[in-house]
Amino acid sequence: MKSKKSNSNVLVIVINYNQLDYTLNCIQSILKSNFESINICLVDNGSDVKVKDGLRARLPEDSRLDVHFLERNLGYVGGINYALSCSDEELIDYYLIINNDTLLDKEAISNLVECAKRHNDKAIVSGKVYNFGSDNTLQYIGQEKDPKDGLNQVSIISNRNEPDLGQYDEEREMGMLDDIFWLFPSSLYRSIGGYSDYFFLYGEQNDYAFRALKEGYKLIYTPTAKVHHKGGASTCGGDKSSPKIEYWGTMATLKLAVIHLPPNKAKKFCRNWIYRKFIKTLFLAFLGRIKWMNLVAVYKAQNDFKHWNKVRYVDNGYNPFS
Repeated sequence: MKSKKSNSNVLVIVINYNQLDYTLNCIQSILKSNFESINICLVDNGSDVKVKDGLRARLPEDSRLDVHFLERNLGYVGGINYALSCSDEELIDYYLIINNDTLLDKEAISNLVECAKRHNDKAIVSGKVYNFGSDNTLQYIGQEKDPKDGLNQVSIISNRNEPDLGQYDEEREMGMLDDIFWLFPSSLYRSIGGYSDYFFLYGEQNDYAFRALKEGYKLIYTPTAKVHHKGGASTCGGDKSSPKIEYWGTMATLKLAVIHLPPNKAKKFCRNWIYRKFIKTLFLAFLGRIKWMNLVAVYKAQNDFKHWNKVRYVDNGYNPFS
């Protein structure tokens, strides 16, 4: 298939941290896109020397690929913001942020751009996320709207493993999207800036989506844009039951509540959510599905959040379970 010509320029942003093979395969898949006007900004976020040397030796020589090697890990948020700050806003129409443990379908960018244009460039758009190594099991497409305008945006795909039988083949508006891969117009970046440095990892995409919604942008899912995603490859080897992830996830949820909910509603949400979180974590630990240390992680995160909420400091990636 010939490259799709377009008057729109897309900057694709990929962050790497000690994941050589995943990142190389991701970049190769992006370069095979049928969308003509793309450039890729690959930010290596302070990886080990061996990984950096591997990237230098094995990345393809392509004028569309721009690589930045950072001396230290700025976190996912810091890496994204670094890439955004390096971009020339006047030459870019859309930004596509994509996880490095993905393989992008060659028509995905074209279809994301077409979807954005259908919504008059007033939307963040994403698509079907398949499980890595599978052509028919869906991991994620988006989350339902919370009918109470809170933080309860429930994922439409349950258990991250649902056969694709065409049941999600209609474009729809979502209550939340994940930046596994999402595309947004440069007008959004000019309006609200980059990701919030209140986050280091986890929660940053929710915060950005909420801020976009407040500016009148929509969150749109299109079934024609597809990606395959490993998930969690760069954090704890994909072990989502790790106390490290428990800590970050708890902190992120509580931060989102006080940032985006009215004060009285936020206070009630945090109190109820922590109570339910403790009960659920205790139950799962008793069944042996997660570590007992996860209870400590929730407790520690709750206490650290109280301090953060008073000071609102930049998240430098501190995690007591690292």
